[in-house]
Amino acid sequence: MKTFRILASVGSALSLCALFGCQSKPADKIVAQVGAEKIYQSDVDFLKRASRSFAEPGQEKAALENIIEARMIYQEAKKLVGEENPNIQQTMVNLQDRFLMRAFDEFYVSQNLCHTDAALQEYFDKNKALFAKDSCNRLSDCRENVAKQLYLKENSGTLQGYTKRLLDAQTISKVELAYVVSADTALVNKAFADLDSRKVPLADIQGLKQETLLSNSREGVMAVDSVREILFGKDSLAVGEVRLIQGPSTSVALKVLLRRAPDVLPEEGRDSVIAERFVMEFKNLMAGHSGDSLLQARYKYRLEPIRYPEVQKYYDAHAAEFNGAPLDSVTLEIESKISGGKDLPLDSNYVLATIDGKPFVTEKDVRGLYLELPERLRPQYPRRRRVQMISTWKLKALAARDAGLDKTDLFNKLQLMAKMSFYRKAFSDSLAKNGFFTPEDSLKTVFAKYGAAIFPNATLEQVSGDMGVFAQTPDKAFLYEYYREQDKLPKTENLDSIKVLVYKGAAAGFARSWFERFRREAFKKYPVSVIDKFYLPREDLFSTEDLQARADSMYANRNLSGAWLTWERIKDLSVDEEDSLYARSILELAKLDAERGKFAESEKEYAAFLAMWPESPFAEKAMFARGFQLRENLKKDTAALAVLTQFMEKYPKSDLRESVEWLIKDIQSGGKLSEELNRKISEQE
Repeated sequence: MKTFRILASVGSALSLCALFGCQSKPADKIVAQVGAEKIYQSDVDFLKRASRSFAEPGQEKAALENIIEARMIYQEAKKLVGEENPNIQQTMVNLQDRFLMRAFDEFYVSQNLCHTDAALQEYFDKNKALFAKDSCNRLSDCRENVAKQLYLKENSGTLQGYTKRLLDAQTISKVELAYVVSADTALVNKAFADLDSRKVPLADIQGLKQETLLSNSREGVMAVDSVREILFGKDSLAVGEVRLIQGPSTSVALKVLLRRAPDVLPEEGRDSVIAERFVMEFKNLMAGHSGDSLLQARYKYRLEPIRYPEVQKYYDAHAAEFNGAPLDSVTLEIESKISGGKDLPLDSNYVLATIDGKPFVTEKDVRGLYLELPERLRPQYPRRRRVQMISTWKLKALAARDAGLDKTDLFNKLQLMAKMSFYRKAFSDSLAKNGFFTPEDSLKTVFAKYGAAIFPNATLEQVSGDMGVFAQTPDKAFLYEYYREQDKLPKTENLDSIKVLVYKGAAAGFARSWFERFRREAFKKYPVSVIDKFYLPREDLFSTEDLQARADSMYANRNLSGAWLTWERIKDLSVDEEDSLYARSILELAKLDAERGKFAESEKEYAAFLAMWPESPFAEKAMFARGFQLRENLKKDTAALAVLTQFMEKYPKSDLRESVEWLIKDIQSGGKLSEELNRKISEQE
């Protein structure tokens, strides 16, 4: 099979032009620019390959917008943490093998099925008619389908054999059987009685075997014609049935534990289903544990046992554990303890795995991974498991290098994407340290006023990030959070007290809101030029007017989650702007949460809206909705009665008065009115 031969020769010298096509390569055009950062068509193509959310045709504009923002944050981050941050540079070096593993798994194997980009391009150019119906104008539009078709063409002979095996398997049934076969009639009769009684555990039945048998087998107990007929014949035994078969020389007592029907392929589209399975099995073979074993054979990989003198050292240090047993008798046990231990000491240069007899994974490697893991996960990763993880990375990295992936533009882009994510994380960490750009004097003032109450015993340096977010969060955001949770919090009208009460519980939301507003301002500093007209017109991601239209469109199409998320963004962006839009966003969130079945959240949002804007033109319906939810959805009759009574007092001429009166009477009757109403409706139906 040609593709397997490709893997077998991954160590051979492959030129970059053979791998990713250098000859006649079209110029990589600039499609946009954000600040000093140029964005190329290849950047968009790469993101579509790297992220499934942008892979579908029609997602090009969304992909470009994602790249634009990433580059904008990247430029801001470099200003804050340094153009060539040494920590990030070292991280990039440390993770080279993992980057290469991703290049091998995700791009070379999963997308290309172990074909070069150049080979796929050549096949696509010669067979465009095969892909025209899929609106595939370029290889990047349907890369995986091109790889699949080429793979199937190259392996057509193997596919025929695979197809025959699958079709043959459709006639094969499976039975999980418990049985005793013996020339000892008394033993078999006893086994039959035990199986039939269902009271004796299978493990206690003398001579019992458990086995999964195939209908096409002629081995073992299936060599007995009467057994085969009983299990797979016209009147075969059902699950749980027991049978005794007396033969001339041997007898069999058996019980059917489980039956598995054949995997029958659909008649319609069967060839397509088989081809898909054929390709998927190859991907699993290459990317999964089976793929690792192929690479292990290719590079003569060996997992090294723990040897003397380490075993001797452990034995001497833990002699009491072994009660005087000689070293030779407990060597394997000690090896297992050292391999499975998470912190048993070995020299940092101790070799735990080799390739072709040369050191490959050392104790230093696995110790580094141990420190890299979160503390809560470390007990789950003993030494041997870490060796296996690192070996997988390094083997695939070797295969990637031998295939030339480390010298490609695609790999450079993968590294850049990782580097930008590290800069974004460093940017976030630095923001916390400098107080989210809050002036130092303001930070000190805020900390002096609120710090001790929110973070007792903390220094300003320890909580500068929180104090920065606190200082830059508008008052109405604090009020909103307070009134959302007013039933759980002490009653107060003092704004300073409110801020102290709600900050910790709402800190993550306040920080997210700050970042939305920061992004809006950053885009003003970094003008975006879209050069390729294909990507025009651009949407203004921070126009609250455009966002409202988008939310309304999503709602009309019943995309309630999308509409909710959009209104959440509007809330974050409008918190420091006009009050009316902020109020509307809260009201819309309350309505959407009610429709999404999140009644508790909806009730909190209505409560906050009514507390903050009691005289709003929308307050009447908001109060009714809150009272109705408390009664009907949350079953909080006391709270509902208070809200509905307040409604009657405030809106005596409301069109909703009759409904409110009925709800109040129903609560007061203990629900008898609603029971009677439901009974009448049932009778009419």
